[in-house]
Amino acid sequence: MGRIDTIEINNFKFFDDKLKPINLNGKHLLLFGENGSGKSSIYWALYTLFEATLKKNDNEIKKYFKHLSQSEQSLINIHSKPIASTGEIPEHYNSYIKVLTNGNPVKEYEISLLEHSIRTNSTAKEINQASDFISYKVLYKFQDFWNGSKMDLSNIFIGYILPYINFPEKDLIRNGINETFSNASDMFEEIKKGPGTTTNRSGNTIQVYKNSNENRVFNDFVNHFNNSFQDLIDFINANAPDILSQLGYDINFELKYKSLVPKKDKVYYSFEDFSIEFIITSYLGKEILIHRPQSFLNEAKITAIAVAIRLTILKKRINKEAGDILKFIVFDDVMISLDMNNRDKLIDYLLNPLNGYTEDYQFIFLTHDKSFYDFVIHKINKWSSPTNWVFKEMYVGFNETNDIEEPVIIDGELSFYSKAKKYYKTKDFTASAIYIRKSLEKIVSERLPNELKFKTDGKFISLQKMWEHIVERYNSLGKPLTKDIQESFSQTKLLVLNPQAHFQQIASPLYKIELDKAFALIDNIQKNYPIPNSTIILDKGARIKFKHPNINYSVDFELETSFSTNSLKGLDEQIRLPKCKILHWQFKGVDFWNVEKNEVTNYDVKVKPLTLKLNDIILMNSSKKGMEISVDSFLENSKVYSSLWNLKELCDKSKILFVPTIPPNKYELKTTLI
Repeated sequence: MGRIDTIEINNFKFFDDKLKPINLNGKHLLLFGENGSGKSSIYWALYTLFEATLKKNDNEIKKYFKHLSQSEQSLINIHSKPIASTGEIPEHYNSYIKVLTNGNPVKEYEISLLEHSIRTNSTAKEINQASDFISYKVLYKFQDFWNGSKMDLSNIFIGYILPYINFPEKDLIRNGINETFSNASDMFEEIKKGPGTTTNRSGNTIQVYKNSNENRVFNDFVNHFNNSFQDLIDFINANAPDILSQLGYDINFELKYKSLVPKKDKVYYSFEDFSIEFIITSYLGKEILIHRPQSFLNEAKITAIAVAIRLTILKKRINKEAGDILKFIVFDDVMISLDMNNRDKLIDYLLNPLNGYTEDYQFIFLTHDKSFYDFVIHKINKWSSPTNWVFKEMYVGFNETNDIEEPVIIDGELSFYSKAKKYYKTKDFTASAIYIRKSLEKIVSERLPNELKFKTDGKFISLQKMWEHIVERYNSLGKPLTKDIQESFSQTKLLVLNPQAHFQQIASPLYKIELDKAFALIDNIQKNYPIPNSTIILDKGARIKFKHPNINYSVDFELETSFSTNSLKGLDEQIRLPKCKILHWQFKGVDFWNVEKNEVTNYDVKVKPLTLKLNDIILMNSSKKGMEISVDSFLENSKVYSSLWNLKELCDKSKILFVPTIPPNKYELKTTLI
């Protein structure tokens, strides 16, 4: 599968002719760009390049690369200097967009005033249909409805979805010419033209006759379009609510497609356009019909629904249309309407390898929010390897020679440690100490699972508390931190990390020596205590339902910590069982029935949730008399919400086995790796 190797943008929008190509080397890109830095110019460069495959003629491409005085749609950099015409080459501004892919052979896609062959490039057309551009502006279209009207998404589909969807091929005959169409947008444009015209006996131009072959074929073409469109809507209705559920929203919705209807009389042709009504069918588990969701849902919820619809359509392309070609998704500040909790779920959903997006697509994340940029880096470390990503930062620079602003792109890989060394060499010990602390926080944080890094309110715990967790974790992994390292941390924290903000301490002649010791501490941890290899089996927040195969008995519970395996090279792999919160149980239709005592329990799980380790939940149920629930039976009948997996399949896949102790003890259940 091809991936983007380099993006070259020259004299286009905010980009001038001095910036070097952006090297991705086939990796995903995460880019932070401060406002006004030209971040969105990258989005529009890629969009303009591959949208050129949809243009009907070369002039529709050339208009972007002409001077503003010649084209109102000019996108060339306003500071570009003209290059005089020579022979057959007209005056131009050396404004172009070029993308090179990796693989064998390397492929090049380019547009400029002089180059527009991409318009007829079949592979580029496939790339454009298989890829997606999702920006906050596109998502806002889902909210731009008057309160008094129903939400009809037809214009959104016409402008942002149909051009990238192929329906099954269909022939159309008009004026004696037979053509085959598959692109949904092209089909719609043909339907708008009507069945064609003919000349009657009086010499007047009229619509083709009702019983003519052309009219029959046209009506068949319209029916094919409507049926194919309905199939797309059905696919969205079947899959998008499930994605929305995984993004953390208990909302069901439905799109209702009303077919396009052609209207032809003898002379004139018109049509009643299709509509796509968006309605809410249930909210927080309660069935409800809401025909004006824009008046009921807030911006974050509508944005999440819009994202779910876009991702569902991508899922259809993966299954049906996209072959082994370059496929990418550009996200331009798509998270700004979501709160942090739902940003968390969306990033987890996109990066989780089980969902396949990072395998099928090359991601290009663009954001102006530095805290979100850092948050995504944290998530990348959780779900994949940073070596699969390129990190960039983009700022507004100022060219004093020409007295103009210009973009500046730097590698985001420059670590806190490198910055600490840089400031140390310039004898800026205050700045060096700040970055030493950041570096130490980073290396400690990346060696801990999420549940040991955050408070219940989602905020990071203190460095001291994380250090205590690190000591415990490496003890459990069979590689305890040495006494020297623990003493070195205490001394560094006392003499460097705490007083670094108190300027009276900087003058101390011992301060440079303490910085040296702090660097040595970081070097020692990184060299001798590698990041544990952690495999997430089920992430925190996953909901599970056990349903007895023969008896009307069920238990719902939710993971409060991750279910994972952890290991260090050369040492045995450890299994980290999750803590689980009991949400609900019922027996024969009675909520919270105590089977042993034959009465309703007085323990209110809603007021004070019952929290148990996963193996305790298994034991608690397998020991119930008359239930005939074995360990394997419990695992096989415990299905993960919004997933096709049950616990037994996940454990088998991860080679984890739950076994009773020998001799069997109903209070103990061990896990082992097969």
